[in-house]
Amino acid sequence: MRSPEPVRDLDWGPAQARELTGAMLDLWAELLERMGELPVAPMAAAGDVAAEMMLPIPAAPLPPDEIAALLRPLVFEHSALCGHPGFLAYVSGAGTVPGAAADLLAAGLNPNVGGWSLSPGATELELHLMRWMAARFGLPAGAGGLMTSGGAASNFTALKAARDARAPGDVRADGIDGLGLVLYTSQEAHATIAEAADMMGMGERAVRSIPTDEGFRMRTAELERAIARDLAAGLRPFCVVATAGTTATGAVDPLAAIADLCERHNLWLHVDAAYGGAAAFSPQLAPLLDGIERADSIAFDPHKWLYTPQPSACLLARDPQTLRAAFSIDAAYVREDAEMSGRGVNIGELGPQWSRAFIALKVWMSLAAHGTDAYARRIAHDVDLARYLDARAREHPDLESMCPVTLSIACFRYAPDGVDDATLDALNERLMIEIRRDGRTFPSNAVLGGRYGLRACFVNHRTEADVVDHLVDAAVSLGGRLKASLR
Repeated sequence: MRSPEPVRDLDWGPAQARELTGAMLDLWAELLERMGELPVAPMAAAGDVAAEMMLPIPAAPLPPDEIAALLRPLVFEHSALCGHPGFLAYVSGAGTVPGAAADLLAAGLNPNVGGWSLSPGATELELHLMRWMAARFGLPAGAGGLMTSGGAASNFTALKAARDARAPGDVRADGIDGLGLVLYTSQEAHATIAEAADMMGMGERAVRSIPTDEGFRMRTAELERAIARDLAAGLRPFCVVATAGTTATGAVDPLAAIADLCERHNLWLHVDAAYGGAAAFSPQLAPLLDGIERADSIAFDPHKWLYTPQPSACLLARDPQTLRAAFSIDAAYVREDAEMSGRGVNIGELGPQWSRAFIALKVWMSLAAHGTDAYARRIAHDVDLARYLDARAREHPDLESMCPVTLSIACFRYAPDGVDDATLDALNERLMIEIRRDGRTFPSNAVLGGRYGLRACFVNHRTEADVVDHLVDAAVSLGGRLKASLR
C-alpha cells in the first residue's frame, strides 16, 4: 500500500497566522479605542441578534479581511461590554490587556494541563501561582490548589473534598446513603452551594440556610444553634461555607468566629471568597478577611475583582492531598511510573476536570505586567467609588441607600416621598431597564429585605467617579419621568 499524500490545509505557517491574528488585533485595538463611547450593552431583541449571528460556515476558506468584516457586528453591536467604564452589573471583571495577550499564547501552545507530561511548564506555573495565592490568604506552607472555570466549580470541588474528608467510611466507594450529612451557609450565600449539594447526591435540603444580621452577615449564634439541633437529631454536620463578599451586598461573614465553631465541632471550613478575596491584595482591606487563614479551602476568582479575562478562578486548599484523595482515579491509559519518567503532579487528579486549558497564564501575566502594588491601589479605589455612590444616594432626597458598603458594592433605590413600597419596587425594576437603555451605565438589581433596588458593583479598572455621577443623574431624572407616568 502506498503511503497517503500529505494533507496540509489546516497546517498554517507563521505568515498566515500573522495575517489572521493581525486582523483580529485590529478589531481589538479599535474596541479599546472606542469602548467608552459605545453603549455598555445592546438592547436588541434576541431574534434580531440571532438573525445577524447566522454567520456563514463555508466549504471554502474565507479570507481574513472578510472574516473580520463578518465579526464587526458581533464586536461593536451585539456584545455586552464588560470592560466598558459604565459596566456595573454583577461581579464580572473588565478583562486585562495582558490577560488577553496571554490567552493567545496559551491557545498557541495548547497544552492539556490535566496531565503533567502534556504540560510540564504550564503545570508547574499553575502550581506555583496557587502556592503564591494561598500565601496571600495566610494559608500555611504546603497549601496550594488548582485553577477552575469559576466559583461554581471551585465550590463543588471544595465541598466534594470536605465530604470525603469528614464523612465516615469510604464514601467514594459506598456513597452517602444513610449518613445524614448536612452543611451550613448563610441566607446570602451563592446558589452554587445548594447546587453542589444536589450534584453530590445529598440534595439541596442538606444545606442549612443560616439567618443574617443587619449587615447581611451570617449570625454565628444561629449557626451554633443549627449545629446543635442537627447533632441532637442524629445527623452529621461536616462543613460550614462562609462567604467573603456576598453577591448582593459584598458582606463578609464573621470568619474568625465561624472558624472557632468549626474547630470546636471538627467541621471543614470552606470560604467562598470568589469576589471578596481580592481584598487580600489591599493592605487597607485585608483585615476584613481576618480568619480566612484558618480555612480548609478557599474559592477565589481572579476574573472578578482582579479584572482578569474569563475564565480564571481558583480553589485553594490548606492540604492539597485532600483534593487528591477526593478526585484521584486509577485509569490504565494514564498510568505511569512518576519516579521513572520524572513527571510531576497531574493537576487533573486534584479536581473533576481532566481536559484543562492553560488559564493560569493570564493571571500570572496580568500580575507580572501590572505589579501587585497597582492592584492594591485599584482595588482600594473601587471601594472608594462604592462609598462615593453610597454617599451620593444618602445625600439626595429622592434616593435611599439600602445596605452598608463593605467592599465595592453599593445598593440604592429611587424612593421619593409619597410612594408606597410595592409601587417603589415596580418603579425601580422599570428604572433599572431604562438606565440600561440610556446606554451610559449598566447596573443590576438586588432584593434586600424584600425591597427591590439598584446595585452597582465596582470591579472594573476603567470606571471612575464620572460614571457614578452619570448613574445618579440617570436614576433621578429617569426615575422622575417614571414617577410622573404613574399619575
